[in-house]
Amino acid sequence: MSEILIRALWILGGVLFFLSIYIIANKALRETTERRVAWMRGELEPKVLEYLNGKGERLGAVLPPLGRTERRVVEEVLLDNGRFLKGNARDRITAACEDLGYVRDRTRQLKSSRWWRRAEAAEKLGTMKSPKATAELIALMRDEMPEVRMRAARALGQLETRSSVKPLIGTLQDPNRWSALRIADILAGMGPEAADELVESFATLPAKARVAAVDCLGRVKSHRAAGLLIKLLSDPDRDLRARAAHSLGLIGDPNFTPDLQRALKDPAWPVRAMAAKALGKLGRPEAVAPLFDLLKDREWWVRINAAEGLRSMGDRGLAALVNAIDSEDRYARHAAVATLEGAGVLDQYVEKLVSADEQEREAALTLIRKIVAAERTDHLMQAASRHAQEKVREQLARLLAPGDVKVQVKA
Repeated sequence: MSEILIRALWILGGVLFFLSIYIIANKALRETTERRVAWMRGELEPKVLEYLNGKGERLGAVLPPLGRTERRVVEEVLLDNGRFLKGNARDRITAACEDLGYVRDRTRQLKSSRWWRRAEAAEKLGTMKSPKATAELIALMRDEMPEVRMRAARALGQLETRSSVKPLIGTLQDPNRWSALRIADILAGMGPEAADELVESFATLPAKARVAAVDCLGRVKSHRAAGLLIKLLSDPDRDLRARAAHSLGLIGDPNFTPDLQRALKDPAWPVRAMAAKALGKLGRPEAVAPLFDLLKDREWWVRINAAEGLRSMGDRGLAALVNAIDSEDRYARHAAVATLEGAGVLDQYVEKLVSADEQEREAALTLIRKIVAAERTDHLMQAASRHAQEKVREQLARLLAPGDVKVQVKA
């Protein structure tokens, strides 16, 4: 029994000894390789950067003969710079990747039996931005692995070619296999060409994909989508009407004002809320009165968006909010006060309570009295107890005293 135990201990010790040797040797080899790669990068990177800065027509002509490791190092340098460079230097990276065969090698890798190698190749081809890989990346969008499909989609988005837009729009028609929002993000990053294709293909998209497409059109800010978006303000689907109003606000053309004002009367509150938000972005003076009326809306989001829209319109909108404090409608009063507080406007008026300018002082007194009468004194009570200036605290305490509220002034 003891002999068996001794043999087992010898075997275990031997295994641990060889395992330790393997770990040490593997670590030494890895560190040696890393140092060699770092040295190669130090030798090759300056030549690559000189080429990217405009020296020479071909990168291959200024590099020494490249072995396998050297090719990998040069590719890493090109891709590292390709992730942030733009303009002519970016075009030279694509030309170098095509000239040195990196596009060809990664395109072959797209057919690997290992899914992670296909995903890696798709990601690198996207950074290379070579249109020569378009057809293979489109084919990869039918890959069985979701991660591979999504990386191929992102790569197509980076190519920024019209031929890569249609396949991406086609994925919106199959929301069960694709995330419509993620694809819409990719399309939005492709700019006006994607918007043109989306407008042409919109009628063929399923209902869920249409909402994502409308968001995409707004983010691209293409005026060529305006006709479709205005038409969608009358669509039977309330989500489409709401998203269309939001997108018109993102595009920001003041000529949309009449259409958005009509949307303020929509029976669905999300549409009214988005139209109010969009009108705030346009900032047209004729929208002040309809937004003022919308402060009385029964839906909280509509009132807040109308108030925020007025606030974003500058002095005209702020004057309307101040007037709304006199409103007989309780909802309108509360929305106006909440927005003035949130925007810091109320604090500015509080500061002016002790202004040397008599007009400023009177304007501040008038506003504070209106807010006290509207019974929205929480913010004023805090200011009366914590404001840095003693004179302001005393003035606020006097203004708040006639009511039922009691303020403890800081000593």
